Amino acid sequence: MTLEEKQQNRLLYCVLFAFFASGAASQPLGSFIPFLRETYGFSYDLTGVLLSCQSTGNMLATIVAGVLPALLGRRKSILSLAVWMAVAYLIFLSGLGAPIFMIAAFFMTGVARGGNSNFSNTMVSTLPGEKAARGYNLLHGCFAVGALLSPIILVVFSRRWPAMGWRLVAGLLMVLCLAQLLVYAKMPLPPENHARGVRTVDKSFLKVKQFWLGSAMLFFYISAEYAIVGWLVTYFQDAGILSADMSQMMNSLLWLVIFFGRMIGAAITGKVPRPVMLLVDGIGLFACFLLLLFSRTGGLVLAGLMGTGLFMATIYPSAFAFGSDCIRGNDFGCSILILTGSIGGVITPALVGFAAERAGIRAGMTLVAVFTGLLLVSILLSYGSYKIDSKKGRV
Repeated sequence: MTLEEKQQNRLLYCVLFAFFASGAASQPLGSFIPFLRETYGFSYDLTGVLLSCQSTGNMLATIVAGVLPALLGRRKSILSLAVWMAVAYLIFLSGLGAPIFMIAAFFMTGVARGGNSNFSNTMVSTLPGEKAARGYNLLHGCFAVGALLSPIILVVFSRRWPAMGWRLVAGLLMVLCLAQLLVYAKMPLPPENHARGVRTVDKSFLKVKQFWLGSAMLFFYISAEYAIVGWLVTYFQDAGILSADMSQMMNSLLWLVIFFGRMIGAAITGKVPRPVMLLVDGIGLFACFLLLLFSRTGGLVLAGLMGTGLFMATIYPSAFAFGSDCIRGNDFGCSILILTGSIGGVITPALVGFAAERAGIRAGMTLVAVFTGLLLVSILLSYGSYKIDSKKGRV
């Protein structure tokens, strides 16, 4: 193994841990929601606003993360964004339950998540060829591991300490976020452009059709993912489909399936064309989410949930890899690609909350099904473009 390959592997390992921490800290908010509603009496409307505040912070951070490295350098940029996750969990731990504090905390988690996502995806994009494509699946697989472990720990702690369990989990996640900051401070970084300034940023990718097709897929995928993850536990509980404890475990089951799906995706990278994988995933996700939505028995709900997680697993890394071929190592390009998805994450959870407040939680989740259908349409367009370019010898 050459020195360059060792450096690439070390970079990847550091990024994998950082994204594991991001998954553990940013995804369990959907599982925290029932505890927050019970403790502070939050309505569906406010709950939807809180989830959208995280998405708003995520969206704004991706904009900032695209230009900040040109001004401060990558290390200072990611440290200045990622630190807010620890601050947010300090607020959760403290018991400050006024809506203004919760809105600020959810917004902070979004800022940190956006910074982590842009930095990690940009670092993986600097790796060569199929190593980058495999790295995307490993990266998001580690995110899934963190996301599935947090709700399990939350269930264990809330059973052991019913009144304080969720706050103790918030304390553990704060410590994990501090460890993430330490990794960012010490990890090796690839060379970057030292001629800093916003005017030096490469924007040529904005004219590339493949970039915008990837952006469209990410928009509808993030719309669906954020709504599913944010509202899944509440839906199962309030619709009376599953018990409270079982509903909490469904978030972990979803991320467990997503993890295995992403490991499968990493194994078959290079063997199955990305557009073909996306097409299968898009059809499977739409069908399985409809099964989950319209099922009333535990067995069918589990089948629909596991199918949803399996087909969700490789959509984000495949869509990101599809759209990022023309922006390798470009912080600004990666931020724009992530930004388009973040916009969907801002809009959809709030829309689900508003629909649930007025017509019931089932109506809100039906809206999510619409977005999975729109995701399938965007995938079909990308697949059609891929086939046309293949015939012309462009791929």
